[in-house]
Amino acid sequence: MKVKIPIFLFVMFFLIQTPVFGGTTGKITGIITDAGNGEILAGANILVEGTLLGAASDIDGNYFILNIPPGIYTISISMIGYKPVQFENVKIGVDVTTRIDAAMQSTVLELDEAVVIVAKRNLVIKDMTSSFSTMSADQIENLPVQHVQEVLRLNAGIIESGGRLHIRGGRAGEVAYWVDGISATDIYDGRMGVQVENSAVQELQVISGTFNAEYGQAMSGIVNIITKEGSRKYAGDIKVYGGDYISSSDKFTLYKNLVTEEDENTGLTRIVSGDKEYPLKKFNPIYNVEVSLSGPVPLLGDKVTFFTNGRYFYDEGYFYGRN
Repeated sequence: MKVKIPIFLFVMFFLIQTPVFGGTTGKITGIITDAGNGEILAGANILVEGTLLGAASDIDGNYFILNIPPGIYTISISMIGYKPVQFENVKIGVDVTTRIDAAMQSTVLELDEAVVIVAKRNLVIKDMTSSFSTMSADQIENLPVQHVQEVLRLNAGIIESGGRLHIRGGRAGEVAYWVDGISATDIYDGRMGVQVENSAVQELQVISGTFNAEYGQAMSGIVNIITKEGSRKYAGDIKVYGGDYISSSDKFTLYKNLVTEEDENTGLTRIVSGDKEYPLKKFNPIYNVEVSLSGPVPLLGDKVTFFTNGRYFYDEGYFYGRN
């Protein structure tokens, strides 16, 4: 017996599968009014500089822009018969609504110069319904840390024990990790399943209470990491550092009371013990090279951008290979 399934049912089965991801973007909303008489202005254009995102104010002067990646932007507002307005240093956070209200000044002739306003962060975030903290890429860059885990330890209520993070005294397996809206928790031991370098983090958010419905499988806290996106201009970053371990204590001498000889070909000193040879390392260095590059994809204009990050880290530890 053969059963025929209509093609449209098969297609609809996949179309109705709507995945639910953790928050990765922010929102801007506000109202546009006339600075002279306070009347609402409909049809004003609001653009997020450096992106393709924007909106127009409705008949009540209200507007909203969704799905804005976290970061710092310049918001431009323009309308015929009014001076353009620019809001600089507008910070967009994950799952946070930023309100930008503009009062535009009327003018007879359009001027090239815009009214520039430097945005200030509100002391009270009205839509913050849970205990969470955020750190932007600029803040992480200025911190003396090497890994995301070290950044997380700077937050209140987070401690590290045995290489595992604990939030508010909970177990390490009760923390959920999200990267760009996708769960990155290792289902085996509850650790973070992927490693994200500090240079690739746009915003780091830690939620330690009253999780929204978009998050699940967590009891102690949520670690939400948003990675950087490509820019319309080429930009890069290179970080290099090195070091070594130096000590005059005999406790860190690995080879004692052994006969040494010099290799004629390489000139290195070797320690000979019976029929075995052990190489004597003169240095035990630490190497770190990290490179980031972003910009538009060649031959495709500035509509398609890329961001790439790579890191080479070498450290044998002060016990020669224990780390």
